This record gives sequence, structure tokens and C-alpha cells, in this order.
Amino acid sequence: MLTRRELLQGAAAAAPARSHRMNVVLILADDLGYGDLGCYGSTRNHTPHLDRLAADGVRFTDHYSASPVCSPARAALLTGLAPDRTGVTGVLRDDADGTGLALELETMADEFRRQGLKTALIGKWHLGMSPPYWPTRRGFDYFWGFLNGTIDYYTHLSLGGGARGKPTTYEGEQLARWQGYYPDLATARAVNFIESHARTPYFLYVSLALPHLPLQVPERWVKRYRGLLAENQALYAGMIACLDDSVGQLRAALERTGQWERTIVIFLSDNGWVKRGNPKIAEAGSNGAFRGGKYELYEGGIRVPCIVRWPGVSRAGAPCRAPSWFPDWFVTLTGKPCRDGADLRAVLSSTGPLRERDLCWRFQDSLVKTPLSYAIRRGKWKWLQVGEEKMLFDLSADPGETNNRIRSQPRVAAELEGRLETWKASLGSP
Repeated sequence: MLTRRELLQGAAAAAPARSHRMNVVLILADDLGYGDLGCYGSTRNHTPHLDRLAADGVRFTDHYSASPVCSPARAALLTGLAPDRTGVTGVLRDDADGTGLALELETMADEFRRQGLKTALIGKWHLGMSPPYWPTRRGFDYFWGFLNGTIDYYTHLSLGGGARGKPTTYEGEQLARWQGYYPDLATARAVNFIESHARTPYFLYVSLALPHLPLQVPERWVKRYRGLLAENQALYAGMIACLDDSVGQLRAALERTGQWERTIVIFLSDNGWVKRGNPKIAEAGSNGAFRGGKYELYEGGIRVPCIVRWPGVSRAGAPCRAPSWFPDWFVTLTGKPCRDGADLRAVLSSTGPLRERDLCWRFQDSLVKTPLSYAIRRGKWKWLQVGEEKMLFDLSADPGETNNRIRSQPRVAAELEGRLETWKASLGSP
């Protein structure tokens, strides 16, 4: 009989893992908008390192997070499951300090460790504050970072998402305090890991907090924008510049240690920039042409930058327009089947199409007053329900979701709604 874990992760039987000797470096930005990188159309922000990575690899145009907020997005990324199957359906806030990613589930780190890779997480966790949920007990050999959702980048104290006002920074399982600007420290620690593991294959998950609030960044990153942008826009642009430089430092470390040609590098954002609330904060970042942002199932909340360089697989400078999402990386990287993900290697290499499929979402957030919302994308069509309002968009002609086609395309709307109902039934009650 299959275990509950195998059933949840969609393996019809225990499947052979893809054993490879390549390194995997997974870089996750935090709240980065789709339109905030030069290679995704930004004319405001200076991102030479990420633009170079996109030119050397594949730039996905239709890649999706599994959620418009960070905790469930991270749960889906690490398990290959839609958030509702992970036990994490919304932001883990201070009232959820005793829970986290379902303990019966395996993570990508568990699978990589089984395949003989060293595993490390440097940066933000936000999938459980209590010891059973710590990253060191979820497949990571090494952890350096913070457990909660948001910290002050200088004091390193929690600003929310767990243990508010308290230190949540750890090395391994020991509470640790450091001095300095947190993103600089995290980048240096990741570089050190790369340099000290030049002869050992590894999975390095660099979960950078940038450009998540608070808008804090050393002046050296902001000065080029002073006088050109409004204050919050200048601070945000400085945080993007710091993020870009971090990616450049990681690449430089891989190159000088001879690891670049045997390392898969993936860059993602967990969701879009926040557009709800303070207008000055909303104007700091950009979700490009897309409607909405963080906390919403409009494209601005869930369509995210995705850049991949895979030596021997990805084609340099090739765009990928196939709809894809976070759970795909579990099976693509580990080779182990999962319930909600598809293998993306064929589209990375441009050797084949990705089969048409349903990508589905369910989300609600009472704190910011996001009503119960559902979305499904299949091909060019997206059906969306926000509260009682139902919408249908042709994303190929209307990526900004301005023209509701639900009345002019009733058959398409009915088919997608029916498919979504089947998916909802597989999840159970919200």
C-alpha cells in the first residue's frame, strides 16, 4: 500500500530519482514585481547581472507562483504540490507560530539529500517557527537565516510573520545574532558555501528577502537614483540593485571556482509586488502590464520572473512562453514525479512542447480583506472568481485583464469553471 506521502506527491509507485552530479542553486526573490528587471522591460531599475543571466539562459514569460503570498508559494516550490495540499494556504503570521509545512511531506531538499547532494538554505524560511518545522529537520543539512516572514534588515528583529519583535535568526538550530545589513551578510554566506563546496555536489537554496518591505538599503545602492525617482521608488530601486549584485556575486563565485558549467541556476520571485494599501508603497515596484499584485489572483499577484540556466539543457537567450508554475521545479530538478508538477526540461531545451494542462489557485486573506478567490489557466484562457464576481480573460490578447469575456465566450467559461470544480473537489473544504 502507498504511503500518504506518496499519494500526496502523486507517485503511482516509488519512482526512481534522477541522480545527477550537478549543483543546483535556486535563488528566490521576495515580492519582486514582474516588471522590475531590465530583461522583463524595466527602464527604471539597473539589473545587469540578471539581464546577463537571462541572455545566457531561458527567460520564462508565463511562469506562475502557486500563491500570491510567500508561505504557500514556498511550500509549493519545495514539495511540488498546490498549497492546499501542503498545510500552508496563507501567510504564516504570528498566530501560526506552532504550525507550518505538513510534517508528513518530503521536500526537494529531502530528495536531493537522498541523491547524495549536500543541502543548504541561506535566507528566509517562513514555513514554520517551532522546532519540528525548522529547515534542518526538513531536508537541509545547513541553515543560515531567519525563520519568520519579515525582519528589520539592520537590527534583524522580526517585524511580523512570526515572533514579532524578537530575534529569529539562526545558524543551524542555534539562535545567532549578527551585525550589518542582512542581505549583504546572506550573500557573503552563500558565496562562502559555494567556495567551500567546490568538490561536493549540492543544492543551495538562496532565499533572499529582497525587495520585501521594509524599504531599507545602504546609500551606496540608492545614490544613483537620488533626484531621479521619488523617495520610495529610489529606495526600492536600490534594493533591486542590491538583489542584482547578490546574483552577480553568486555567479562570480561559481565561475572562479570552476563550478559554473556544472551548476543549474534558477531565479524566481515568490509573488508580485504589493499593490494594495499605501499608494506610495504600491508605486515603488512594478508588476509590468499586469493587473493587481500581492494578495490577489490577478496576473500581477502570481505571474513572476523566472530565469533558468542549465548547462547542456537550456538554450541561451531563448524565451519560454509555455505556462508553468512553482510545483514544476520539484519534478524537473529531482526527477521524482509529483502530483501538481510537470517536467520542464523539454521546453528548457526547446525540444518539445509542454502538454496543455490546468493551473489552478485558491486564495483568501482576511487580514487584507481578499475575498475567497479562485483562478484557473488553460492555454490562453484564464477564468477568475473574486468573491462573487466571475471573469474570463484571453491572456494572449489581454494580459492586463481589462476585458471580461465571460458573456461573449460562455462555452469557454463553462468548461473552465467545470475543470476548476473538479480540482476543488480534489482539495476538500477551504
